[in-house]
Amino acid sequence: MMVGIDRRLLQNVDWPLLGAALGLIALSATTLASLNVGRAGSGLVLRQLAWVGLGTLALLVVASLDYRRLVRMGPALYVLGLAVLGAVFLLGRTVSGARRWIIVGPLSMQPSEIFKLCFLLMLVWLLTARWAQPITLIILALLVPIVAVPFVLIVRQPDLGTALLLWPLLIALLVGAGVRLRLLGGLALAGFAALPVAWLALKDYQRERILVYLDPFRDPLGSAYNVIQAKIAIGSGQLLGKGIAGATQSRLAFLPERHTDFIFAVFAEMWGFVGCLVLLLCYAWLLLRGFDIAAAARDPVGRLVALGVTSLLAAQILINVGMVTGLLPVVGIPLPFMSYGGSSMLVSMMALGLLLSVRMRQFQ
Repeated sequence: MMVGIDRRLLQNVDWPLLGAALGLIALSATTLASLNVGRAGSGLVLRQLAWVGLGTLALLVVASLDYRRLVRMGPALYVLGLAVLGAVFLLGRTVSGARRWIIVGPLSMQPSEIFKLCFLLMLVWLLTARWAQPITLIILALLVPIVAVPFVLIVRQPDLGTALLLWPLLIALLVGAGVRLRLLGGLALAGFAALPVAWLALKDYQRERILVYLDPFRDPLGSAYNVIQAKIAIGSGQLLGKGIAGATQSRLAFLPERHTDFIFAVFAEMWGFVGCLVLLLCYAWLLLRGFDIAAAARDPVGRLVALGVTSLLAAQILINVGMVTGLLPVVGIPLPFMSYGGSSMLVSMMALGLLLSVRMRQFQ
């Protein structure tokens, strides 16, 4: 497969989309540069920017490929992704009790993050296949193992947050593919019926997180500590924030995981309500551009690819901000383009590449 971009395609690059992403990355770098996390020190932001550089290369490669070719490769990428998820249990590195990472030379990769895009391409391939039209109950039944197998593999790492993202992505694509509401309602009822079984399958600390969500002061010095400290940080930012020097919750390490899952609380303490408004407006603009690309796509494949990418980013943003502010249980999902993490940044940039691939080819 040749990698190259027709000059005519470059005229259709969505610069506002890239501008929103660049703004978020700049805000992330500014926030990370102010933190002194363990022995990482100021090197944290340099490593993040190195991942941004690698992600930019990945974005260019993905954008240069026709998204229809990538969708045709969906089944192969899905099987390869499952194989790598299985390899985590044999070759993976354990950090804080979780076995989620595979070492590739000097890099540490999280396969479950990359699998999200493989899963998206697989779903689009299935939902747009001629033999799957119209989408009936049989097709939905075929989707069950396609979702269930990676869900179980990711949950057992354990990485409940990433596993849960598979479901809103599936629902968004089913709605975009025009599945009848009756079938969607039946799928939702089946999901609710499975909740007791899902509760029994959760680990003790995962159940505790849900109980803490229902009662925030259930264990203030234990399982509820993160959320309580995050709320204190967000509230102390007030209107204009405390600035870098005055952000005591962040700089004095009262807030755990402040450079990864809880970076929104750090940003809120530093820059206050006004800063959070700017941040959320950047996200809103990025998502609006993504949905606009989906709406303008001329073929079902492009529409579902753009819709899937945008829905995936939207779900991550909503869940992360929701858990940091106490509106949702803590499930460990990074904030796209903001949280420190190589795999998350790489996948977010590749997702932008998919959006650009659809955008640039919708005028052909």
